[in-house]
Order: sequence, then C-alpha cells, then structure tokens
Amino acid sequence: MDIQGLRVTFPADGIALLELDRPHRRNALDRALLDGLPGVLTGLAADDRVRALVVSGRGGAFCAGGDLDAIAASDGESPEEGRARMEREFATARLLLEFRAPTVAAVDGAAVGAGMALALACDLRIGSPEAVFASPFIRMALVPDWGVSWLLARAVGQARATEIALSARKVAAEEALRIGLLDAVVPGPLDEALARAVPLADAEPAAAAATKRLIAGSAGGFQDAIDAEIEAQLCAVRSPEFTRRMGEWSRSVRGR
Repeated sequence: MDIQGLRVTFPADGIALLELDRPHRRNALDRALLDGLPGVLTGLAADDRVRALVVSGRGGAFCAGGDLDAIAASDGESPEEGRARMEREFATARLLLEFRAPTVAAVDGAAVGAGMALALACDLRIGSPEAVFASPFIRMALVPDWGVSWLLARAVGQARATEIALSARKVAAEEALRIGLLDAVVPGPLDEALARAVPLADAEPAAAAATKRLIAGSAGGFQDAIDAEIEAQLCAVRSPEFTRRMGEWSRSVRGR
C-alpha cells in the first residue's frame, strides 16, 4: 500500500524496514497513517519473504504520537463513532505485538504516546542517546491508550509503569536502558537494529512465531487491556477538563 508519510523497504534478505516519514511533525500519526498502518502491517505479516521487521522514524524522531490535527478531527463524534475509530487505530499496536516474525524498533528521539506503544510492541528496542519516552495522556485528562497501559507494565513492571504514566515525565535513554524500555543505546540505532535483525531473520519462521506466542501468553491479555482503555478513554474525551487541557497542550506544542 502507498501511504503518504510511510516508507517500506527491504534492505536485506528477509528483512522489511517500516519507517514513519513525517519528520516535519516528528513523525506524528496523521489520518493517513492512522488509517493505513493496520493494512500495511497485515500485508507485511502475510508476506512469507518477511522474516524480521524493523520499525523506525526518519529525521531524528521515532514518533511523537497522534498528530494534533488528527486528534482535533475527532471532535464531535458520538461514543459509538469514537469506539469504532479507536478500535481501528489501536489495532496497529496489536498487529505489531502479534506480528508473526521478530520485530526490532530503532528509536531515535521522541517515542511519545502512541509512538511509545509502537516501540514497546516490538520484541527488541534499540535507542540512540537522544531517545526519550513519555506517556503524556494524564496531562490532557486522558488515560494511556494504544495498549500503553499493558505494554509499559510488561516492560518495566506495574509500579514503575504507574509512576511514569501518572507523572507524564520524560524517560531519557540512559534511564530507559536501565529500566527495560530499551535493550541497547548506540549512536546509530537504525544500523544496529538492522544488524540485529539479520540473525532473527535466520530463525525458522514457524518456531519464531510459536516462541513469540508462548512468551506473549505468559502475561494478561493485551486485547483485554485495549478494551479497557477504550472504555476509559471514551469517558475521558467527553470531560470538560480534557477540552481545557487539550487546548493548552495544543497551544504549547504549536508555539514551539
């Protein structure tokens, strides 16, 4: 699929590289990406040639979360419309988490909100010294979504995940490596991610897929977390406090 703001290439045998390509917006997810990513991931998962997937962002950022214009476009939707939209959009994180082949995230710069989910849904995460994670939902009177509540707890434990989500603070590369958000910090995360993908792509595909399913099955259900997030978010987006804080957040971001 040809999606504006998205590049899919095959840099080595068996390895697909998916790059968010909206550097002028720190690779924030606009409507084209929100609508197109599930189909792209489904197509790559169905391609037997893909034995490892690397996910990255171009231009010094991984993904700054949802684009403000795309978020604003959801104003006025009914709860039913909001639920249907969230189910479509959040499926991206599930498709990445359940991708049949090994996945590696190359995190350079910001991985915020939904961008944090994209990174955490990958099997391995390689970051640059400039990598930074954040779950800023609480600042807008929202709850974590895209599976962040489940993915973050899986990566760093429940207590630390709660602190990161409630404080909305930024977690820089050094701390991210120490607590498990990153597996390595190197100056060239994409090159390192592609290098690590090579032996992963050599694994027998059925065994690799089964290994991933077994490990994922050792925790609580991801879809249960998604469903709970949607219900909580539908309540949150209808609150006056969300309207006020989202306006403040939008003005601060656009004023940078």
